[in-house]
Amino acid sequence: MDWSCPGVVSIQRIAAGDAVDRHLSWAVLVTNDLVVAPAPLDWLRDPEVDFEVLVASARHEGPGVVERIRVRRADIVGLDKAPSGAAAILQLEHRSRHRPDTGGFERDEFEAVLAEEVDIWQALATVGAVPRDLLDQEVRPVLGPVASWERARRANSVHERLYTRSELVGRWCCPFKCCADCVGRWW
Repeated sequence: MDWSCPGVVSIQRIAAGDAVDRHLSWAVLVTNDLVVAPAPLDWLRDPEVDFEVLVASARHEGPGVVERIRVRRADIVGLDKAPSGAAAILQLEHRSRHRPDTGGFERDEFEAVLAEEVDIWQALATVGAVPRDLLDQEVRPVLGPVASWERARRANSVHERLYTRSELVGRWCCPFKCCADCVGRWW
């Protein structure tokens, strides 16, 4: 099921720690399976840094919605005269359930802005494609709640149930196709 809210997007180091500790860069979900991240991109150029994309949003009640998605492909795209102003385009392994959070823009307007602005992210912000204030967000207030949301999800996903022997046999019969009531493969 898709989540109708746009989410905050953080490039995260795959390592121990919570979302705050693992944060490398802010980014924007521009389609359900495409993320754009601003310079500096040292984390992307470093082959020792293994990373994923975190997309998270709050709910009115209960824990927020958190996704951690691996990246299939990363392209660093910039102007030849100013490589330090490049941006990263990250193709996700699978679609995010969150709604993309980007505005459209006119090609001619973008090209005109790039004649003066060599930083791709700033050019995208100027034409309204990405939020201008995104990079000013403080990490802890934004990502701090994510750790408790992830703990709540984990706690709610594990259920321990103990049965009598006959109940247990009945519960395990169908997954292993050992009873007459199971049809086995239907395909």
